[in-house]
Amino acid sequence: MKLAAACLAALLVTAPLAPALAQTPATPAAPPPVPSHTCEKPEFPGRVAPEPKLRRWQTQFRAYVDCMKSYLAERNAVIEAQSTKAKAAVDEINAAVTEYNETVKSLGD
Repeated sequence: MKLAAACLAALLVTAPLAPALAQTPATPAAPPPVPSHTCEKPEFPGRVAPEPKLRRWQTQFRAYVDCMKSYLAERNAVIEAQSTKAKAAVDEINAAVTEYNETVKSLGD
């Protein structure tokens, strides 16, 4: 019991110093620039365009869709990686806070 009282007294004496000793939160870094896609959407040649022009447009449009799918897959992979890192950071801070709370609780016992 005397040990707990001594710890509590020490904590109360040093409490005003805590803000000076506490870690300052990191300034959030600017997010990295997100590259724009380089896919070129073909212009529809018109309903009265000759058949070869329409087929070329269809081929170009399929290439455009494939390019956009590839770009989106790359963006989604980056998002998934960032989400995984953020979840790991949340798990880490939750574990640290739980450990802190248990330590503080044990000091009171």
